[in-house]
Amino acid sequence: MNRLIATGAAAYAGLGLASFLKPDVVPSVIGYSAPNADTRTEIRAVYGGLPLAFAASLVATPASGTAIGLATAGMAAGRAASSVFEGRPSLKMVGFIALESAIAGALLLGARSARTSD
Repeated sequence: MNRLIATGAAAYAGLGLASFLKPDVVPSVIGYSAPNADTRTEIRAVYGGLPLAFAASLVATPASGTAIGLATAGMAAGRAASSVFEGRPSLKMVGFIALESAIAGALLLGARSARTSD
């Protein structure tokens, strides 16, 4: 596994573990809370389980970086496109867009490299 794919896998593993173990952190980043078991379960599923599955996929099949990189780019694009409806994004959202774009780029480049080295 190349360094770019490993970086993406580590980022998703970190997000997944943190979200699964401390689901209250996810909504608190944007000023909300997770007041009940259903909310925390949803956070564990979407922000915990899905990123952990992404990380496992990247470790098992580095070429999956293409699909996961595209999904990550989609998240960044969705945040950016939201400005059409919500106005200028906050600095925090700009940071998330930049982080997701960087991870998407790393995964896409890493997957390309993984395919050409096979």
